Amino acid sequence: MMNSIWKKRVSHHQKKMLRYLKYVLNDHFVIVCLFLLGALGYSYSEFLKTISTDFIYGRMIAVILFTGLLFIGKLATLLQPADAVFLLPKEKSLKDYLSLAKWHSFLLPASVIILGVGVLMPLLVATASFAFTDMLYFVVYLLIMKDCEFKVQHFEFKLASTAKRKEIRFAFLLSALIGNFVMLYFSLLAGIFFAVIVYVIWHQYEKRFLPAHSYQWQAMINAEMGRMQRIFQFINLFTDIPVLKTTVKRRQYLDGLLKRIKIEHRRTFLYLYSRAFLRGTEYSGLFVRLSLLAIVLVLFVESFVLSLLLALLFLYLTGFQLLPLYFHFDNMAMSVLYPVDQKQKIKAMKEILLILLLTESCGIGLASLHALPLMASLSVFFSLVLFSVLFSHFYLPDRIKKMGKTRRY
Repeated sequence: MMNSIWKKRVSHHQKKMLRYLKYVLNDHFVIVCLFLLGALGYSYSEFLKTISTDFIYGRMIAVILFTGLLFIGKLATLLQPADAVFLLPKEKSLKDYLSLAKWHSFLLPASVIILGVGVLMPLLVATASFAFTDMLYFVVYLLIMKDCEFKVQHFEFKLASTAKRKEIRFAFLLSALIGNFVMLYFSLLAGIFFAVIVYVIWHQYEKRFLPAHSYQWQAMINAEMGRMQRIFQFINLFTDIPVLKTTVKRRQYLDGLLKRIKIEHRRTFLYLYSRAFLRGTEYSGLFVRLSLLAIVLVLFVESFVLSLLLALLFLYLTGFQLLPLYFHFDNMAMSVLYPVDQKQKIKAMKEILLILLLTESCGIGLASLHALPLMASLSVFFSLVLFSVLFSHFYLPDRIKKMGKTRRY
């Protein structure tokens, strides 16, 4: 029974993700990513030419990145709120269900681990006594440790105490750091042997203590809902997600910005969109996160081409994330009954989008001053300003028309 439930759910989940994937992998985004990966690859190769075996930070960088790779990928249980009631009698069979979920969830982190190790190997070869053939040892070690991390997640499902969850999470983090140091500073075989020992310990611990505890259904369901929420937040950068849950915050300290908008008939939608942006985490949260991430990346990039591509990519993503704001009030009857020309909607959207893109451009331009010469930084800034104008005044109306045709009410 549990196996058939899992198969139906994973089939439904895959169909839904594939339906959204066509919006994520649109032509514009793929082209931008190809150029970005090319620029990053070129900068990485140029960086490797400037370092030698005297570069002592190569192994330390690998320790940090290997640790980060182990925490990529959550256990996709695909549980639903109603399961706390209807699947409770089948709790003893839930272990088989979660076993299938683990192998399904293993695909993404395994791919990321192989890719991450492949990217890091040239640095280890250039700065340490490793060969490219050692990549196999690193991959095997990380896959074993990732399996242990999934066991930790499984064990957390049976712990009611948040403090206990933090304890076993910290214990795994400590063991991962020790294993990474053994792998990179002592011996490859010793590192794999250490990973096997850690796996056996966690397996015995799980086998001994799990049967004595019951699953915390609400915690599992909340974890799965949080995982899906993060996925939908990413997809929402490219298209509107009807099931995405958002929250609204008062944010009284931002009232001064709203007061700057004159109370005029023609500015009705500008005020509404500004209010929705400032008080809705769906838009402002993504805008702040993307802006900060772009600023941090540009802050440390010394290549003009790479800085420009990164800045344009994040500005493009920011514009995309704000496009659903145009439809924010479409399901409210009052917005249709207002004696306001509907053409004001697109004008208001152009204005607020331009202001936000220019704000992000200013932040990126200031950050580029840290790593680039003055003229190069000014070139990045003016390129971003030009992109903001073109995006908001030319690309926006065309994209809104296409979204309006495919939008479901």
